[in-house]
Amino acid sequence: MLVSFLSCNNDNEETLFSETPAERIANQNSELLNLLLSETQGYKVVYFPKNDEFGGFTFYMKFSEDGTVQMTSDFDSETGIETSSYEVRIGTTTELIFTTRNHIQKVSNPDYPGLVGTGFKGTSVFQYFGYENGVINFKDIRNRDLGHFSMTPSNLSNFTAESIEKVEASFARRQSVIPSETTSVIQSLKIETDAKVSRFNLNYDELSLHASPSIIIEENGVATINEFNFGIAFTEEGLIISPALEFEGEVYETFDYDVNSNSFIATVNGTTATIFDSDPAFLKDDVYELGFPGHQEFWYFPEEDGVNPLTSPGFDALVETLNLNLQNDPATSDWSFYGFQYFATPDSDGDVLLVIYLFNPNSGFEAAAYWFTPEIADNKLYLNFTGFLNATGNTVFDSMLPILIFFNSSEGLYFEDHGSFESDTANYINLSSTFISADQPNLRVYGLWYE
Repeated sequence: MLVSFLSCNNDNEETLFSETPAERIANQNSELLNLLLSETQGYKVVYFPKNDEFGGFTFYMKFSEDGTVQMTSDFDSETGIETSSYEVRIGTTTELIFTTRNHIQKVSNPDYPGLVGTGFKGTSVFQYFGYENGVINFKDIRNRDLGHFSMTPSNLSNFTAESIEKVEASFARRQSVIPSETTSVIQSLKIETDAKVSRFNLNYDELSLHASPSIIIEENGVATINEFNFGIAFTEEGLIISPALEFEGEVYETFDYDVNSNSFIATVNGTTATIFDSDPAFLKDDVYELGFPGHQEFWYFPEEDGVNPLTSPGFDALVETLNLNLQNDPATSDWSFYGFQYFATPDSDGDVLLVIYLFNPNSGFEAAAYWFTPEIADNKLYLNFTGFLNATGNTVFDSMLPILIFFNSSEGLYFEDHGSFESDTANYINLSSTFISADQPNLRVYGLWYE
């Protein structure tokens, strides 16, 4: 097959402008088709469908002359290679169209769990945008300014075996940042220069793969919160963000995974940006509202109010430990944890009250109540355990130790408001908030305030 390319830098103006628009598009059509077929081991593809709302995905594609394409992706755990049809079509521009179902259609599936009605707003039609420095660039025809689809040679020696290994590795990277029972719920972005360290709350949404990092900036004695936005696509080597992050004159886009810190690092001109750093960025001053109207009685009753993913897997595991402790005590072997109330307004002695509700199938609910002395320092809440209020609190004290230690965190509790309460079963106008243990940052509980 003869391959001819039309260079955008051709100095022969007479030749260039003697072509009609239709001829130029036809040449682009041939150029793209020849490029797709030129890589016998296919291409690695990174696709951001709409980077102001979503992150992206990694694909491997191998194109054939018969109009078929072999494809795998890290969209989900179903990574098997599938074969479908494609076309390079002349319209108003040159377009690459995936005409039959394959991994790429998953990005436009409107029934994706958690994103029903929209999915990731992807497409199967891509406008050819050019070939530069070994990269074939396309625009998402549905989200032209926000959707990016780029191809680079795969550099594989065995497409069938290695492409699946690659996407399984990048899928594992994506799963690794989802909070587990033992991993920290604190995720931040840190940028280090010779002069200073800037820390951002990452605000990463694991469903949409999108981050909105924020940072407090002081100018003329006035503190403001600046927010950035980008989507994240994981690769076997690390991750890519889109749009690239521009901060104080430097641009960060490609991050490599660092096994020692379990984070992703980009180094640019002697500066370093770290994504998924586990140190807190900055602490809001919401904690100073505790005990005042709007922040007086905190409820956590998941069986009544539903659950929210802000309650961490680690805290869910803590609740399971409470139930196991109750079962192992003959006096409470058929009891179970039901929820708790935290009364944040100090009494006349300066103490606050935690009431843990346990379900006793023989007599109904039992309440175990405990006193703490509160102190707020450095935007953190410190609760010093001072004793139990009632006999039930004494009876189940040993069984309740994990949650008492959570509230009695030696390094304090991070506290933050989150707007109206939302769960899998309910939406209330009540204000919602979270508590995170500073010395056990895998523990976070989300609940609401009643007055």
